[in-house]
Amino acid sequence: MKTQKWLLTLAPISLVSVFFLFNSIGDVTKDQSELIHPDTSIVEKPRSIPISELEDSTILAFSKVNSCYLPLIQEASYFSKKFGKRLLLNDLFNSNLPENHPYRNRYIVGDFNVLEEDLTVRGIEEINPILSMLVDFKGLDSSFFRLLENAQKSEEDETSFIQYVNNHLAHRKDELLNFYTKVWKYKTPGIKRLYGIVGETAYASGQRLCLCEVQGDTLVEVARFATSSKRLDPVKYIGEDGKEHIRHIQYLPTEHRRDYYGLHYRITSKNWETQRKYESYDAKHDSCVGGGNTRITRYKGRIELPNFLLMNPDESNPRAMRQNGIHEVALRELTRGMLGSSNSIGCIRVTDFGSKFLRWWTPQDANFFILYEDNRYFASFPKAEIKAELPFKNQKEGDSFRKWLIDFKPFQAEQLNIDPTGKFDNGYILDAYNLYGKEYDEWLLNQRTNGTQ
Repeated sequence: MKTQKWLLTLAPISLVSVFFLFNSIGDVTKDQSELIHPDTSIVEKPRSIPISELEDSTILAFSKVNSCYLPLIQEASYFSKKFGKRLLLNDLFNSNLPENHPYRNRYIVGDFNVLEEDLTVRGIEEINPILSMLVDFKGLDSSFFRLLENAQKSEEDETSFIQYVNNHLAHRKDELLNFYTKVWKYKTPGIKRLYGIVGETAYASGQRLCLCEVQGDTLVEVARFATSSKRLDPVKYIGEDGKEHIRHIQYLPTEHRRDYYGLHYRITSKNWETQRKYESYDAKHDSCVGGGNTRITRYKGRIELPNFLLMNPDESNPRAMRQNGIHEVALRELTRGMLGSSNSIGCIRVTDFGSKFLRWWTPQDANFFILYEDNRYFASFPKAEIKAELPFKNQKEGDSFRKWLIDFKPFQAEQLNIDPTGKFDNGYILDAYNLYGKEYDEWLLNQRTNGTQ
């Protein structure tokens, strides 16, 4: 198992880096590489070549940066060989909404590889939604987006945003303030990591859920969330106490089990959660996107699965598992710190914010495509192999960082679920260090230089 030597240096893909990536692949021309957005890593295809005429090798090259192209791949190793059809551009559109519906062009891609083609760890870097690209926010100026982005930072910033909407966008205030209070207020910094760690085992990360739109003859990735799909299977047994218990065994949906996940699903039910009150404008928005309801999904009737989106297999995937869905991490078998690795018991898991935004953005009956290769779906190895790359060597060092984050960035610490003390190598603290470690290291150096530590 190969691992990479940059555990904590996942930086946004730049125009230059993608240019060299594509030239090294040899399937994309210089003109194609220049159509990559440097701020979002989104690929646009050459406008002179219709998507329907792109060669498989070019689609694969594009999908290395923008997974929204991946469903069009004709390489059967990415999905079950029993899948009876190949997808074309028209198959990405929502077939149950009218042709003139503004959200008919939205679809979801589950790109579940955790390894690169050379079997090095792929890693995950989330891209939070780019609202200016969405039709929902058409016509809004830079002041709106700036104030919305800052609204979470303090009560004063939130008040400034609300006042701006009331004063300048009164005709849309109910819509925009509902979006902020029910969705955007919960936004967290994007996850960046190569591994998820449980005990003495490190799990390769890289699984992503991509929110995609067909815009003209281009496929646009408007957001990317870390996700986790199946590795575990619950098995009941009777313990020495005579009571029924559940343990989890490894069950990878690969090789002879590859039909567990089909290529093509539709989101046929959009449920709600207890954390937020479902109000009149939530119902109005559901009506605009084709449907939604107030039901609460619970695992075994007990544990809430917030914002559950039921994924129903297409008729061309008759053997695919049913009753799975996309929802917020809720079960103890997988914490937020493991998102990106294949470690769920079947459903597709995302963060709190990811589940809320998906529930808002996804139209009723949207297409959902799942793709991965068997030998790139899962990998694990002893934590000792990457121990030297971890930012903290012991709990004292980890708790020092925790205290700094809580003292200087209390809002962010709360968002990232950082406690005053805890493990120095779990996913939560690694997430926080990925985002704020550079600032912390500079602060620590200044403290030492000034003799205050």
